[in-house]
Amino acid sequence: MAQTSLLQGKRFYCREWVFHKIQHCLQEKTNNLSGVTITPSKQPLHVPSGGVSVPGGITTVSAKSSSPWGVLLVGGPGSGKTALCTELLWPTSAQGTHRSLHKQSLAFHFCRADDSDTLCVGGFIRGLVAQICRGGLVPGYEEKVHDPAVQSTLQPGECERNPAEAFKKCVLLPLLSVKPPQQSLFLLVDSIDEGSHFGEGEQRSSPGSPRTIAELLASHHEFLPPWLLLICSARRQNKAITKLFTGILPSSAC
Repeated sequence: MAQTSLLQGKRFYCREWVFHKIQHCLQEKTNNLSGVTITPSKQPLHVPSGGVSVPGGITTVSAKSSSPWGVLLVGGPGSGKTALCTELLWPTSAQGTHRSLHKQSLAFHFCRADDSDTLCVGGFIRGLVAQICRGGLVPGYEEKVHDPAVQSTLQPGECERNPAEAFKKCVLLPLLSVKPPQQSLFLLVDSIDEGSHFGEGEQRSSPGSPRTIAELLASHHEFLPPWLLLICSARRQNKAITKLFTGILPSSAC
């Protein structure tokens, strides 16, 4: 499982306002949890090329919108998307440590083209469950997923045959049924487009059954808890991924 990044521990240099925008998205969701009225905002990020700055866009959407909030980081190969995601989770700078955004990470996943295990939908789901239980940020979640009926859907083979059911029973429904945390959290999936061709030759277990992590998230975005921000990164020239998330994770590329 890709529960870490190959870039972890390496120094990262980026304009501070990139993280300010992500922090703003999280704060908006936290405000809504406490009933604070906010004004919808749309402020695309424009980052100059060079270094490891990330070309991409962030759009915040009001909780009153039919679309959930989300962030899609879009950039060309080598633009630094993975570096940004790594810095978000394991800050190396004093500013990053001070921001403490890493403390709002519910779970994360790094897809890698050279590691098919990181592209497996079943492994992705089991990894999320393990991280959420281990993190302890959502009290009551672990108790719910220990239910025998829930555990049966996580078994190797069963999870791969019906990933949609496993994702609903083991991730979505438990998160929706527990008391919301005091502050918003985020789920990060880096290089989600790396799995866009994974499983193309496989037969779906049932009509509409997701074969990739991107398909799974795109088809279940409406069930995400209102306190959870979904952050994904992808190459900007991958039109299939952009189209898949159109209306779900608004984005802009520079």
